[in-house]
Amino acid sequence: MTEIKPKIAQVVCTYPPYRGGMGNVAFEYTERLRERGYDVHVFTTKGHVEVDDPDYVHRVPSIVHIGNAGVMPSLFRRLSGFDLVHLHYPFFGGAEPTIVRKAISPNQGLVMTYHMDATGNGVRGTLFNAHKRILLPWLVNRTDRILASSKDYINGSAISEIQGAMDRVEIHPFGIDLHRFRPGNAEFFKRRLDIRTDVPVILFVGGLDSAHYFKGAPILLEALKLITPQPWEMLIVGDGNLRSSFETVVRKSILNGRVHFLGNVAERDIPFIYQLSDFHVFPSLKRAEAFGLVALEAAASGIPTIASNLPGVRTVVLDGSTGLLVPPEDITELANAITLFLSQPEVRKRFGQAARLNAESNFDWEPAISNLEKTYRSVLEQKSTREYI
Repeated sequence: MTEIKPKIAQVVCTYPPYRGGMGNVAFEYTERLRERGYDVHVFTTKGHVEVDDPDYVHRVPSIVHIGNAGVMPSLFRRLSGFDLVHLHYPFFGGAEPTIVRKAISPNQGLVMTYHMDATGNGVRGTLFNAHKRILLPWLVNRTDRILASSKDYINGSAISEIQGAMDRVEIHPFGIDLHRFRPGNAEFFKRRLDIRTDVPVILFVGGLDSAHYFKGAPILLEALKLITPQPWEMLIVGDGNLRSSFETVVRKSILNGRVHFLGNVAERDIPFIYQLSDFHVFPSLKRAEAFGLVALEAAASGIPTIASNLPGVRTVVLDGSTGLLVPPEDITELANAITLFLSQPEVRKRFGQAARLNAESNFDWEPAISNLEKTYRSVLEQKSTREYI
């Protein structure tokens, strides 16, 4: 007898082709669960760009759209008929109708992946703090399971401050496609990009828009100015509204001609970018960086990462083994770590090999999806009718 599998909704603020960790995780969950026979649908914000999506990806119009947030009251109706909803948080404007649906239909399973604490400056930071104090406890109390990418991050997160929330936390590290990202020789791609083949290549991958201000690109550029006497080339992969200002900084400094902005590289070419690089730099600033999928892509590709010593990130980049950790926003220490890797090719090679082994042992997608299936089954079997406050 064929098993009837549940109908699942993934609710997330961004989704490919937009480049971002939350959307990429939701994409992997969706595609891999569908391969296993699940009827999975995605609900995300519509945005301004028309995308040729499959029929199970729904881009929902919002009455207010700010950054990656969108107020989508129609989501309440659209989630009707699903056995289980998987909310990727933070999603301001999308989380609220999702939780209202759960409050009215308590037997509809609700799983929430808590990707990160929302952080910001000025008005945005004030709004985030108000949401954390007033609405987050209400959201969390109605969630059947809370998934986190690492114990290191969730233990110090806003979730840990909510009474009873940690009792429903499960650790689900994100995965990496070990066949797509793997060690290799991409010298041909260096020639295509007109990059020198006789010097080490440093890599940065991240959004260059306001939503990804915490990726630390300005810190990286300042650190590079301290190591100009050594031979190296820098590749910056990513795009956004801040890119032109970064390019101006480079053009008017001693970095001119050594730092190359590649924009949004085609998906098929991204593995080659890692393979042609000698090491990866991940200088994030704040707790908004909670894991580091790009560091995992680098590891699977057999190159080490220099990263900020942040909760969650340090579960992907193991200091002194698969990479180096430096204090966030410390330009001098970042420059010292880069100098170490530039001057000691055997060290970065050894660390890169260890990074690949760590990815194979701990971050393969197949067991990760199997564990996700177990959580879904547990929630659906529970048919939660808890008393909500």
